[in-house]
Amino acid sequence: MKKFKVIGKPISQSKSPKIFNFIFKYLKIKAIYKSKEISNINDFKNFIGRCKHDGVAGCNITMPYKQKLHSIIDGQDKIAKLTKSINCIKIDKKNIIGYNNDYYGFKQLISINKVDIKKTNNIVLGSGGSARTVILYLIQNNAKNIIILSRNKDTALEIIKDFKSLGKKTTISLFCEHIGYENYNLINCTPIGLKKDTEKNILSQITRIHFNVIIDINYIYESDFSDLSYKKIITGEDMFIFQALKSLDIWFESKISDKLDYKKIKELIC
Repeated sequence: MKKFKVIGKPISQSKSPKIFNFIFKYLKIKAIYKSKEISNINDFKNFIGRCKHDGVAGCNITMPYKQKLHSIIDGQDKIAKLTKSINCIKIDKKNIIGYNNDYYGFKQLISINKVDIKKTNNIVLGSGGSARTVILYLIQNNAKNIIILSRNKDTALEIIKDFKSLGKKTTISLFCEHIGYENYNLINCTPIGLKKDTEKNILSQITRIHFNVIIDINYIYESDFSDLSYKKIITGEDMFIFQALKSLDIWFESKISDKLDYKKIKELIC
């Protein structure tokens, strides 16, 4: 029986085991999927090192470890290299290969919800692995402006440095409270709404902005953005499901996800 894991911290809220074990049963695949909370980076590295020997065939990676894999795996896909963010690994006896499936998931979310990114203005909350992925997608789809609002100025500046040469049609800069932002979207790439102890003071900086669309990439939504002004809000269920289906295809080296009913899977988490 093949073994798969989702690892991160926190992990108890993850619905990945529910989705994948449903899929395995539906497709009559002899496999099991479990969650594992990993407390620190040393335990994380040790776990990844043991995967080959413990018969783990693949893992999904969530916060805070998406950017911690590059030095301990054998290869990665193009999007993972560009974003420095990995949320899926495939493991065999010889190699551990990393993939960024969040990009595909976000792309599908944008498509399903009919959001036009071209020439848009966007404020991105956060500067971690998910934010890097979302920002790359915005650049590659010709967004006009990207404003990064993050508690970590260093990682925000690193994104600007890494991505500024990727899109001539897109301007990337840090958020400034003294600027009046009009006709903007908001994309949340932080744990706000997911982790109860997450500092939410960052939201106080954007209360006077009227947003066109708010996209919260978290699929567990706690209405933290309901006090903001917006025309439409989109939550992250579609992104979550499609990045999971992409993982499935990678692990089994096929388009096995084509056999699944997306609506039935969405019912599991909604």
